[in-house]
Amino acid sequence: MSDATAALLGDNGGGNGAAAPAAAPAAPATPPSGAPAPWYGSADEATAAYITNKGWDNPLKAIESYRNLEKFAGGSKSLVELPGPDAPPEKMAEFYARLGRPESPEKYSIEAPQGADPELVGWFKSTAHELGMSDAQAKNLFAKYNEMAGGKLEAMAQQSAADSEKAITDLKREWGQAYEKQIDMGKRAVAALGFNEQMLSDYEAKLGTGEMLKLFATLGTKMGEPAFEGGGRSDGSGFGTTPAQAQQQIAELKTDQQFMAEYMKGNPEYVTKMTRLMKAAHGA
Repeated sequence: MSDATAALLGDNGGGNGAAAPAAAPAAPATPPSGAPAPWYGSADEATAAYITNKGWDNPLKAIESYRNLEKFAGGSKSLVELPGPDAPPEKMAEFYARLGRPESPEKYSIEAPQGADPELVGWFKSTAHELGMSDAQAKNLFAKYNEMAGGKLEAMAQQSAADSEKAITDLKREWGQAYEKQIDMGKRAVAALGFNEQMLSDYEAKLGTGEMLKLFATLGTKMGEPAFEGGGRSDGSGFGTTPAQAQQQIAELKTDQQFMAEYMKGNPEYVTKMTRLMKAAHGA
């Protein structure tokens, strides 16, 4: 049998092909007779192996290594022992204090922005203290929260402004030349009812811009038609009439035989009234 075959089969090279007996594990090295005992004395086997692997052949090297570790960790006072999962509350309180948690929620140096909800700020401080957050952590998290919330509020305000602008555009299209008149009706209702800016804002938030303007325009109309300059009142000839109202009036006039007879004769009064209604109905 070749040496390669023997090596693969584990043969020790003997003629009979029998495997050589496994070598007995080497006995731990012992200091030569008369040599001094290791400086770590009767340390257990694992500790002795650790010291040997570190190359600490004297106590001074071990001490120097520990000092370097403390410098890396910021000094012995900066070393914090992690409490176990079943640590009592007082142990957790000590641990959080070492990490920088203030003594009480009121001790957090959080600067709330102007107009902030005091209850929200108080809840945040209490929760931060309960979770063991340091003063720096709580301040940074609160700042990030306000940044996020502020961005959302700004986006909502921009969307609200866009929605309001679209609602007014749609109303101008719906009311046509009666738009300003309808707004005047709304102003009349607001003044009569004593609504202030905050009350109107609340209504707008709940109803939407378009529905709010329609509501107050309707209320103003119910309070009576305002007089034109000079003391005259609207004669229903088209001024202050929405396109839908104008179309309804035109349809009714077309069924009025007397009106249509005068209109067909070219009576200026009737022609003027129909012309104004047509303009109101079609936005001309």
